[in-house]
Amino acid sequence: AGKIYHYKSDGTWELADADAVATSDGLLAVALGAASDINGMLLRGTVTLDHDPGAVGDVLFLSTTSGQATATAPSGNTDIVRVVGYCLDASNGQIYFNPDSTFVEVSA
Repeated sequence: AGKIYHYKSDGTWELADADAVATSDGLLAVALGAASDINGMLLRGTVTLDHDPGAVGDVLFLSTTSGQATATAPSGNTDIVRVVGYCLDASNGQIYFNPDSTFVEVSA
């Protein structure tokens, strides 16, 4: 629970990762429990992540650490920059999850 996932073409979920387009494009969601088919996946809304991604009000990006968000845009060559939401609390992982459907691939 609390990790960010990417929906694959075979209908399964994998941890989202800004290191590659294949794991960061398309549909993103936050796991609400240990099993997506039982606990569900949050596509948009207020949710608690399993980590603290930034300070109150920060724009959050998909991280190069699998399943996480960060307040720092990825900057490595071929990294994917994709806004996933906004930080609501600096100490308990609460965010507004609203992933943008567009992304940019870094060319460094």
